[in-house]
Amino acid sequence: MAKAKETGTKRILDRVLKDIKPTPAEIQQTTSKVNELMGLLGTIVPRNVELRVAGSIARGTNLRGSGDIDIFMLFNKGMPRDAIVKLGLQYAKKAATVKKGSYEVKYAEHPYVRLYLDSIGMRVDVVPALKIDNIDEMGTTVDRTPMHTEFINRSLSSRQRDEVRLLKCFMRSHGIYGAEIKINGFSGYLCELLVHHYGSLHGVLKAASAFKLPVVIKPLSRNESNDGEIAKKFNSSFVVIDPVDSDRNVAAGVSIESLGRLTIAARQFLYHPSASAFHDPKPCDGPAAVAIRKFASSAGLETFLFSCKVPDKSEDVVYPQLRKVGQQIVRHLQGNGFAVFNGMPFMYRNFGYIFLLAPGQRIKSRLLKGPDIFLANATLQFEKKHTKAYGFTVSGSSIYVLEGSRYLSVEETLRKLPKRMLKHKDIDLSSARLLVNRIPAHVAPQLYKEIMKKFTI
Repeated sequence: MAKAKETGTKRILDRVLKDIKPTPAEIQQTTSKVNELMGLLGTIVPRNVELRVAGSIARGTNLRGSGDIDIFMLFNKGMPRDAIVKLGLQYAKKAATVKKGSYEVKYAEHPYVRLYLDSIGMRVDVVPALKIDNIDEMGTTVDRTPMHTEFINRSLSSRQRDEVRLLKCFMRSHGIYGAEIKINGFSGYLCELLVHHYGSLHGVLKAASAFKLPVVIKPLSRNESNDGEIAKKFNSSFVVIDPVDSDRNVAAGVSIESLGRLTIAARQFLYHPSASAFHDPKPCDGPAAVAIRKFASSAGLETFLFSCKVPDKSEDVVYPQLRKVGQQIVRHLQGNGFAVFNGMPFMYRNFGYIFLLAPGQRIKSRLLKGPDIFLANATLQFEKKHTKAYGFTVSGSSIYVLEGSRYLSVEETLRKLPKRMLKHKDIDLSSARLLVNRIPAHVAPQLYKEIMKKFTI
């Protein structure tokens, strides 16, 4: 029986890999474009500036149709950072001019250039950095990226590169692939390190299905532990030490929610292998707004949607602020006695949205948790503050008060939110529109995807 299951799983993985691995024609085309770019940049940069391809293409782990090109301009050690950035941008912009393309200056730890060249037909990031031999010479974090490529290229076999592709696809289908702040998931490099450490996709899923926090992984020595001191040092329950920089946790951006989704998805796949585990949730049949309404209605839920204009800034800047405001709103609702699901932030064009789902409910009282009963002064102050309470009770070591609710419904609470709760840096929802049980058709498809990510594992 176990042998049959193993054979069936292999057939599934082989079929999935056939669909996600770049075809020989795509590999040849990408290689040709990389060579064209390297040749072009080679005529622009001085001889002492080394050009090196990085990213998943250079490591042979890219998925079909997602082979964006990363090229590093490596300057000699000792050059000031400002000079490196200035020259790097100058050379990249010249390449765009020669090819009659366009460019966009993007920002990570320092500026880099994103080229849009019609003859290439792919996104190209050109990143200036220092050429270093060991991590002690690093000036900025981007300097170590070529070292990541070197480590992966000497550590993964051809078959393991395909296992990385399968892992990326598995994580993508569960909404946890990508290091962007919006996702808080697993970067491509982290996927590569996990396959290196556990040997295969099956090894990663088997380990993930049994994770007990904290998890500390050292890919360089193939060591794994539940070392609380290391977890404390990195302030994280999931630590994967960068093999080229022992002071860096490659998994720092992975949220507990993303790690938990991996663990559950791994268990489900190992118990019941299916190709559907590698596919994105199916799009809805018919209008997305209708599908959302049906979903909410069948679960006895009401929908609430805030919308506001957001500044023309990077999603990595705006999204965390939307999330912060959403969390403040949820805490306020819960503090007033209402059950509510987490506020889901998302962006569409130049608008930001916070979506909430809550059971249809009207309440006249709330149970509010107070201080530890053994903190006499705090308990007395709590009792004095709630003079109109229906009564007090004790649960565990805490005192609780049962008192009349300030608001009768979620909608009333949301319409009377304190203004301070609706603002965070660039975000201001104080004049935002609140839609109750109504989803605009133009944002419904995007919102439907967000809901499916949240409620599908």
